[in-house]
Amino acid sequence: MNSLKYIFAESRSFNPYFNLALEKYLYDNMHDDEIIFFLWQNEKTVVCGRNQNIYKECNVTKIEQLGGKIARRHSGGGAVFHDKGNLNFTFIANKKVYNLEKQLNVIIEACKKFGINAVPSGRNDIEVDGKKFSGNAFIKSKDRICHHGTIMIDINNWFLENSLNPSHEKLETKAVSSVTSRIANLKEFSDEITVEKMRTALVESFKKIYGFKEWSEFMSLGGQKFLSSTSRGGWPASSSTLSMLKEISESQKMFASNEWIFGEKFSFTNAISKRFDWGEIELNFEVKGDKIVKTKVYSDCLFPSFILEIEKGFLKSKYTAASFCSIVNTAAKNYDTDLSIITDDINNLITESI
Repeated sequence: MNSLKYIFAESRSFNPYFNLALEKYLYDNMHDDEIIFFLWQNEKTVVCGRNQNIYKECNVTKIEQLGGKIARRHSGGGAVFHDKGNLNFTFIANKKVYNLEKQLNVIIEACKKFGINAVPSGRNDIEVDGKKFSGNAFIKSKDRICHHGTIMIDINNWFLENSLNPSHEKLETKAVSSVTSRIANLKEFSDEITVEKMRTALVESFKKIYGFKEWSEFMSLGGQKFLSSTSRGGWPASSSTLSMLKEISESQKMFASNEWIFGEKFSFTNAISKRFDWGEIELNFEVKGDKIVKTKVYSDCLFPSFILEIEKGFLKSKYTAASFCSIVNTAAKNYDTDLSIITDDINNLITESI
């Protein structure tokens, strides 16, 4: 790919379901010679990972009472809180040009403009002075990768504290007593920083690191309409633009549906769970005789498709450790990433528990 196109997209909507739908559209319709950079914000929203248990991860009643929203994204990882004091970023690229170090440097270089020295940390965080301000997650398919994350600039810590139910094991691992004690707003490290100033800094940092001056294409959307555009379909509306907005609208309905967000409630007869360095996993089964009637696997693992593949395989299995371990190993073989540490941990948990 000798000649890359750099695409900038932004949403000025604060609706989480629209923003997730727009991100999905950009991911599904990316061309091989493009790198897409997308900035967006949600208002008072807890966004959970693809395979998480909503009722376990967040205080559903409290969020609703406070006028907040709950959403579920396509990527793995844990639950995060978004409000207008937070700015979300998304990088989408073909696997051949995807570069995680470069992408993280866009965030780190933008922070430096405010005198903030940020560093990557752990499995998916960016920190300042040992405190997390950015959690990252990923979507991977055959030919493309999406890397997205938060940038906490001046979020409402009280709302966050009252919205999330973090795993006690996770807090103990981090040696902290609450979720807010291990995070920080960038405002704490710079009086100058604002969301809009960070937005500008990120754009400048992206152009500097990728070595270009002008975007190949640009689009700014405010809900179901273009605010400005030099991209697919252009401005004003054309047939391709209307087709794009229709596709986004259909996805938005899916992301807003109770079926997608909450899923189906089950009463399970057997359950095992444990937290590891790579995340937490909870295996739930309804068993009749030696047959599995229903199963649900919850996890904040960063490989959501792997977790879904395990869940799917368990439904065809007998309730034996040997059958489960075989399914876990087969699911891992379908990934182009080495998952041996994760599969060993899951298989050991299964063998010890069943």
